[in-house]
Amino acid sequence: MAIDWSPSESLLLRTLTQQGKNDAEIATEFRQAGIARTYKSIQRKRQREGWHAIIAANPLCAPRFDRPLRVEADRSLLLFDPHAPFHDADWCNRVIDLALSYGVDTVAIGGDLVDFTAFSKWGRQERVEAEDEIASATQFVGVLCSTFRRLIYSGGNHENRLPRSTNNLLALRNAMQMFTNGSKTEVTDYHWFELVSAGERYYVEHPKNASMHATIVPKKLASKYLCHIVAGHGHLWGMTRDPSDNFWCIDAGVCCDPQRLAYTHKVHSTRPQEQQGAVLILDGMPLLVGPGNIKFYERR
Repeated sequence: MAIDWSPSESLLLRTLTQQGKNDAEIATEFRQAGIARTYKSIQRKRQREGWHAIIAANPLCAPRFDRPLRVEADRSLLLFDPHAPFHDADWCNRVIDLALSYGVDTVAIGGDLVDFTAFSKWGRQERVEAEDEIASATQFVGVLCSTFRRLIYSGGNHENRLPRSTNNLLALRNAMQMFTNGSKTEVTDYHWFELVSAGERYYVEHPKNASMHATIVPKKLASKYLCHIVAGHGHLWGMTRDPSDNFWCIDAGVCCDPQRLAYTHKVHSTRPQEQQGAVLILDGMPLLVGPGNIKFYERR
């Protein structure tokens, strides 16, 4: 007479089967556990239930990248590509003053806060030491933290230079946190974050791609992710709408001094000249400023 399988026996059989053990191995483990089940009864039960080995879930070392930073701020200032110590202090201070006049309380750095030329695979820039770059970027962040209520800092490709030089033994987040202190700063090692202003969704991006034509990359990103895009990395300046006319697509310009970048001024190329700029998001609406139009908004 067949003896019914208890819930604990069934659970053990299913678990061992899913782990990939064959019927003989399972029978051995049952005997060692003091369970009187024959090889044949194990085989019949497993076949009757349709249990089989299963592929294991990803280990902890293979996480899902599905938790980007989400920020709610009705009024914010977005700065891209300061490339400290090659930042343009006059331009940065000018846009900070403009942002304060509009009641902005949140500031964000959308990547490439620091140039890290000392760790460039293309070769370092002469007379620029790592200590100087770190000190300059730290002072830059300190001023923003003392001026605004909150600072958001997302990664760029230049922040990756130091982790890459260590074969990623130093994590990107740890490299970025070298410049920050205090509770006012939120750091994300994603190269983008979501900004919600008056219900409008913006992705603040330091994308992988760059184009020789302003707004091309943010337009493609807007069409892919179906939200407003404000992008750095391309070092261009421009603002348009996506093909559906639903989303803003903005190349934000740079906060560095282009004439301090050796690779663009000591060697010519066909790429467009870097263009300075910054973006204010005011109650859901974007304001792109540059040296050519900032006077208008300063007067207002």
